[in-house]
Amino acid sequence: MKLEAAADCYAGLSDGILTIGNSRIERKWSLAAAGVFPLSLLDRQRQTEWLDPKAASAARSFVHQAIAEFTDYDVLQQIDNENGRGPEHLLVTVTASSGLLDVQWSLRVYPDFPVIRQTVFYRKPERSNSNGAAIDPEENRPAPKAKSPADYVDFIPLAALHCRWKAVALHDVTDTNNNLVSSAEGLLYTDSELHPLAGNFLSVHNSLTKDGLLIVKESPTTFGQLQASSGDYCVSGRRFWVTGSGVADEDLAHGEWVECYGSAVGVYHGSELEQLRLIREYHDRLQTCNTDSDTYVMSNTWGDRSRDGRVTESFICKELEQAARLGITHVQIDDGWQKGITANSVISGGSWADYYSRNADFWDVHPERFPNGLAPVVQRAKQLNIRLGLWFSPDSTGDFTHWRKDVDVLIKLWSEYGVRFFKIDGIYIRNKLGESRLLRILNEMTRYAGGDVYFNLDTTNGKRQGYLYHTSGGNLFLENRYTDFKSYYPHWTLRNIWMLSPYVPAGRLQMEFLNTDRNAALYKEDPLSPAACGIGYSFAVTMFANPLAWMELSGLSERQVETLQPLIALFNRIKPETGRGHVLPVGNQPDGTGWTGLQCMTGDREGYLLAFREFTDERSGSFRLWGERLAGSSIQLECLARSEGQQPLEFPDEIVQTPLSSSGEIRISLVEPLSFALYRYSGKE
Repeated sequence: MKLEAAADCYAGLSDGILTIGNSRIERKWSLAAAGVFPLSLLDRQRQTEWLDPKAASAARSFVHQAIAEFTDYDVLQQIDNENGRGPEHLLVTVTASSGLLDVQWSLRVYPDFPVIRQTVFYRKPERSNSNGAAIDPEENRPAPKAKSPADYVDFIPLAALHCRWKAVALHDVTDTNNNLVSSAEGLLYTDSELHPLAGNFLSVHNSLTKDGLLIVKESPTTFGQLQASSGDYCVSGRRFWVTGSGVADEDLAHGEWVECYGSAVGVYHGSELEQLRLIREYHDRLQTCNTDSDTYVMSNTWGDRSRDGRVTESFICKELEQAARLGITHVQIDDGWQKGITANSVISGGSWADYYSRNADFWDVHPERFPNGLAPVVQRAKQLNIRLGLWFSPDSTGDFTHWRKDVDVLIKLWSEYGVRFFKIDGIYIRNKLGESRLLRILNEMTRYAGGDVYFNLDTTNGKRQGYLYHTSGGNLFLENRYTDFKSYYPHWTLRNIWMLSPYVPAGRLQMEFLNTDRNAALYKEDPLSPAACGIGYSFAVTMFANPLAWMELSGLSERQVETLQPLIALFNRIKPETGRGHVLPVGNQPDGTGWTGLQCMTGDREGYLLAFREFTDERSGSFRLWGERLAGSSIQLECLARSEGQQPLEFPDEIVQTPLSSSGEIRISLVEPLSFALYRYSGKE
């Protein structure tokens, strides 16, 4: 059986061997009665075989305790773009029966991209054996040939021994976590023990050839995973598994397809930068970037802690007027526009979830706060060329049993008021049934809107989707930070961008800047306080992300408005480039007392550089820039904006030529502590 190719993607099934690949990568599996077994993982550019063929029968490619013999294999292919959220690619679907379960295995390969993604689905049909008795899942299961984990979704037995591995774990639930990246690394060994590793990304780098393998676990973070085990990967000698499907026995009781957490495997060559480029391009396959709709400055009044107490037609119209003055293009009304009351309200008696049983018209527009409905607010936003967004909380009751009602609410708001941006908040996923229903809300709304809808997915609390699990179709509302509680420091926000940017595109992160004049007395003489940094510095921290004005705009002083106006105008001018750029950390890790920054690569030899002099006496700092083609160059720096402490901002557009040291570093000078500069750079021979 020969399957048709899609662009340079191909798939084929011959003599029980499934092959899928493109011009860059190829994987093969044996579709046997005993299960699916990995045979090959080929880097087609180098003709490097990563798998050990002798270990192919050591373990299946994926395992569930109810799997027995596989029968009735069927292989289909189609062109897919995941509801318009991603680029077109080849989707290969393998279905089979196995004991008590039906299995569906989806594989995705993209043109000219060296990564293959896969996801396993299980379903328990109403089926029995010929005697009418339940099938014993152990009856036909072959004895394992080597020790392996009990629950996993991919198996990769390596051929090479001399490799270094690094596991990187991302963390959310940011209401209680402010250290969002951790890592562990080591060398392969020859032992046979199972060693769990935590992480979303696992890289394996061959020390002799300098080639690399990237293994991604497509799942929520450890805090959000269902049936969380001791790790996301397991290593034993040269064998790797992606562990933890997230599926429990009770998840299969509904007779529907249940999605396991997925995996993606890719190849790269050479330096750390090539690995990070692969990660960046991987995200581009999950979600196609459109800088017009994906990159913007949004405001939301919740950061000033009035909660829903000031949300009225007149107040929101004032916010719209101020947003237009500032150049802010998106205004989002948080909790309080709706008739129903949540637990976050200034009015007591609200709740999280159980919305429809408490109030059938919970999601009607609040009749006192908006006596004319939302129409006047929507009309004024259109007049000011501002896009309106709303907060929405899907009802988690009964594992999102009211999901169809939630879809109807979103459709009504989309159709009647033209709302395209929704902050999705207040959710808690308890099992796979609830997860699938939540995803139906997002997918059904996306299909109805033809892709013309955008979700700001809140990652601040509860069991949610994390950074890599069904997060396309929007960005991530990363953190609630407040000067009222002293939980906001500009260098903390910068550090989270700095730490996450190698693994999550900065443009997918909605990052806050606050009114730095509020609550200055609470910080007392703290030299790193928001007031000491000022609002210009605080906004600059977010310029390579999606800036969120987490404040009541109408509460800004005239001096703050005059500071923000040219900075926001500059952001809007360069965002077509920075929104598509590759943002990576440079300088020291931000801690408030050093020289740090972010580099946005828009080409091999050009891009943008944000440099920050934190609270330090050192008048200049060194920055090692990313990019092999910059080596041996001098760097032309065009200064687009510069601050010197609390002095008025400068926009000099001056151009200087600076040498690149033998180690690839340049030096930047700023006169005052707590200053920043934004440069456009280009490499010159």
